[in-house]
Amino acid sequence: MYLVIFIGLLMIFVVWHRAYQIVHDIKLLFFDSRYDSGNDECQITEWPTIAFIIPSCHEPFSVSKMTFDSIVRAPYRGKKEIIVVDNSKDKATEDFRCWKAYVESYSLIHFDSGISTIFLYNEEKGTLKPGNLDLGQKSFFESKYVVILDVDSTIPDNEPLLERSIADFETDDSLGFIQYRIRATNGHFNSLTNALAVSQDLLRLRMISRGYGGYKIFEGHNGMWRKSVLDDIGCWTEYYKGNIIVTEDILKSAHAYAAGYYGKSLNIVTGEWVPCSLKALESMWMRWMYGNCQVFFKSFKKIYSKKLTLIEKIDISYHITHHLVTFCFLFVVCLLQWTVQGPFANFFIITIGIIPQFIAATISYFVSVRKMKLPLIRKLQVLYAGFFMIETFIMYAQVRSDINFMLGVPQGWKVTEKGLETRVGWKATILNNSFYFTIAIFCIVFCFLSWVIHYNMAIHAISYHLALLFGNVNLLLCLILFRKERRTEDNTTESAAINCDNPVEILQPVNF
Repeated sequence: MYLVIFIGLLMIFVVWHRAYQIVHDIKLLFFDSRYDSGNDECQITEWPTIAFIIPSCHEPFSVSKMTFDSIVRAPYRGKKEIIVVDNSKDKATEDFRCWKAYVESYSLIHFDSGISTIFLYNEEKGTLKPGNLDLGQKSFFESKYVVILDVDSTIPDNEPLLERSIADFETDDSLGFIQYRIRATNGHFNSLTNALAVSQDLLRLRMISRGYGGYKIFEGHNGMWRKSVLDDIGCWTEYYKGNIIVTEDILKSAHAYAAGYYGKSLNIVTGEWVPCSLKALESMWMRWMYGNCQVFFKSFKKIYSKKLTLIEKIDISYHITHHLVTFCFLFVVCLLQWTVQGPFANFFIITIGIIPQFIAATISYFVSVRKMKLPLIRKLQVLYAGFFMIETFIMYAQVRSDINFMLGVPQGWKVTEKGLETRVGWKATILNNSFYFTIAIFCIVFCFLSWVIHYNMAIHAISYHLALLFGNVNLLLCLILFRKERRTEDNTTESAAINCDNPVEILQPVNF
């Protein structure tokens, strides 16, 4: 009875999460910007100065320059301050020297452009990106508003993004930050970025959509903050059990809401890069999920502040417990597969694990993929790779992150590789992904043992294990098909900015 109750509670938790996701995915079919406040006509006589903070570390100069130049080109009638804060360990590299010289010389050469530039070096490298943000925030005094960008971020030069943001801030004193919509701009680099861009663009659109009425989370970059709010809620660098919190964006959002401010979405598209290799993809998702755990346990009371509405509490619960749901789902699946004979485990996996992904892929097709000038079979390949193979890999990366957190293994901050990467051979693939190969093989063996012990190898009973096998075969396919993917010399920076003319539908084929 205790086992049944325990499984039942976990199932309720998982079912709630998946149902919430499905409802919001279907909502995307009807998504538009009608909730954006109509402050375009706000009368602003003197446009305030905006500061732009770019934290960087061991970045290729061409990529850093891409982001810097997009700020310069972005239309705005006021002044701009660009603050670059770098904490690279090696200051002798050509990329570092070119980046530093480019930033420092810009305002000297273009002294009448209304743009001032500062390059700062963060000696406290252990403070990672949060420390860079803290140093950058202390280094300007004129600006009332702050835009935070990653090195691979770009903002449009054909949209009134900045002025729309200022108009919203100027008409609502309780608005703490605005998050812009983010879209992958390097989806054409290789077959992994093709599929990942499609699935991650839907994830970003979900977060923008939920921000209209829900709890808007600052996504770490491509957003604007009110400077006085940042000063009010404290520094970016915080610790949990001696380890630096690596999702400073979620923590900062919680502080803002607890202090009586709120965030909102602005549905104007800005750019970012998605990881070009499985190693970089794993690092990014493990950092995100590990940081979620840190924030959840450190700031539980702030997250569920009395100042939040019921909808906001439900929404932040969906986001902050995503990785826990994944862990619980896999745990319940194994228990059901072993203890409940018959097709019930299959039914649970299909209903909770496969159907939501099928719905997400369908929504992605209608909101973006169908507009690509590609044969239907190519579109279906990309959707399958993005929402089944890659999502399975991400799911197990979340589990690995949870295990590390429970064991007290420090996560740290591995910079997502944006330069040229070397080809990975089979030996390195197996060693780098030993956790995932082990999990996939374990689940396949687990299904075989269940079939032998519980069903005496009855032919019809094979079907009771197909759903679990389906997920782990997808994991193996992901590891095999995308093991070689990386950024190469053909992947030019110029083609991966938000305003480039390179169409998203220039995709590399997924080799099934």
